[in-house]
Amino acid sequence: MSVHENLELGEKYSKKYLAELLNEGGLSTVREGVFGCKNSDSYFLFIDLEKEGKEDRFHFNDFYEGEFFHWDSQTTQHIDSPKIQSVVNGVLETFLFVRITQKIKGQTQPFIYCGRVNYSEHDASTAKPVHIVFQNIDYDDYTENEDLTDIYLWKPEKAGMTSRPTILKKGMVSSQRKANYTKPTTTERKGLVTSRVGQGYFRNQLIEKFDAKCAVTKTSIRNILIASHIVPWSEATEEERLDKNNGILLSPLYDALFDKHLISFQDDGEIIISAKVGDELNTLQVDQEAKIKINDEMKPYLQRHRNKLK
Repeated sequence: MSVHENLELGEKYSKKYLAELLNEGGLSTVREGVFGCKNSDSYFLFIDLEKEGKEDRFHFNDFYEGEFFHWDSQTTQHIDSPKIQSVVNGVLETFLFVRITQKIKGQTQPFIYCGRVNYSEHDASTAKPVHIVFQNIDYDDYTENEDLTDIYLWKPEKAGMTSRPTILKKGMVSSQRKANYTKPTTTERKGLVTSRVGQGYFRNQLIEKFDAKCAVTKTSIRNILIASHIVPWSEATEEERLDKNNGILLSPLYDALFDKHLISFQDDGEIIISAKVGDELNTLQVDQEAKIKINDEMKPYLQRHRNKLK
């Protein structure tokens, strides 16, 4: 059985537990952020996203951009280091374990298993550490795991820090990921009891863009929020379907009204309410003064939506 088959995506693992699970005795005491397995051609990356107390020694260059993971190697490694070359050439299968913070209230936190990663490219101007970008082949757009989602969406800015990588993957989507991205069924979109409402990649982009809050009500109950396309799936191009600017994160009531073109929004974000809502305004408790944040890229989509206001 391969190492990956012994692990569960999104599950929590301590190094001690992994050592017992995989019969890798040396793993339980290793303090470094990397570990080469003795019983398999496997290489583990252990990442703390928030490097509290280590700011002078480390940059905040470890984070996700979509399915791509940015990583700074050990400070003794460069692109020609034997282990790094084994990772680059696929001799070693590389596994990613991430936690946002090392300790909470003095308690050491486990790592979240994020799956297998393949070398994509590196910053040739860097060494000791070398900055590498991996593609996370097990990246799960449809995960209901809050720990994974939090890690996917974490950015250095959230810790008050900035990163310095020169390689940017923002908005890039692999052909494999596009192939896995499909139109949601009615059950998936309206099944409000799960966090799978909406469409994985698209929804995660909107969660990040709207800070995991309904654009209108500001509710932050993540598992009821819906990724609403402004221009619907059936009328959008492939690129428009994946464009986060063609979306608004909404709570169920506002999503339903928006989806049926009973409300829309001006270019300044002010709500427009169809006359068909009529006397139901008070019953529905629609905020007639609502105003959402709009960027310029959203305006052409909103114009097309307003043209269909009933």
